[in-house]
Amino acid sequence: MFYSRIDKIFKKQKTIQTYDSVIVLLENNNIVSLRKKTKLLVVDDTDDDIYQVLKERQYDVFYKNDMTYSIEAEPFDIFLIDIRGVARRLRSSMEGFALACEIKGKYPLKRVCCYSGSVYEEISEHLADKKIDAFFVKDMDIDKICSKIDNLILDYVNIEKQWEILRNEMIKSHVTETDIQKIKESFFESFSTGNFIKLNDVIMSTLKNSTTLLNITSSILTLIKVLAV
Repeated sequence: MFYSRIDKIFKKQKTIQTYDSVIVLLENNNIVSLRKKTKLLVVDDTDDDIYQVLKERQYDVFYKNDMTYSIEAEPFDIFLIDIRGVARRLRSSMEGFALACEIKGKYPLKRVCCYSGSVYEEISEHLADKKIDAFFVKDMDIDKICSKIDNLILDYVNIEKQWEILRNEMIKSHVTETDIQKIKESFFESFSTGNFIKLNDVIMSTLKNSTTLLNITSSILTLIKVLAV
């Protein structure tokens, strides 16, 4: 039952055009188009100022005053999370940052950025460890904030960078180098042709652990959703 659901989802993607269109956007530096293709979520318990500005600048942006569980991150691609006042159920002294780390751990392909009114030494350490992807202070110039977000978007649609993340996840799950190479070849072929049936077949035949299969396929399907036109 589980494997047949994964198979059906992949086969629905068999006729889409993806990679070439995104490359054109990147080559033309058409960041406005990319802003419309990625879903941003701002999580802030006190105000929605950043959300309002990003909306005016044509980002596909949404707002929540809190998040309880990381699974709520599923529909979104880029996250801007205030460090203080959110996700108090985690009982962390850095609340929103703990939520950000939880999201990044569960959805490694997504891009997660924290912000705050203060600078925290711990943030630099966790940025180096790739537990989150970026940080900024609330009073930073809005153009610089947008530039930081745009860089996160460009990272998100970078197939090579996303593959490296997936590869590391498979290594952690003890997938063999031979199987990883098979998936890699199908991964790049699929994104260049827009046909994901072969990738589906390779993944189904190589990833035997159901948890690993779910994590990898859900990550790839999220990426397909963004890059499909």
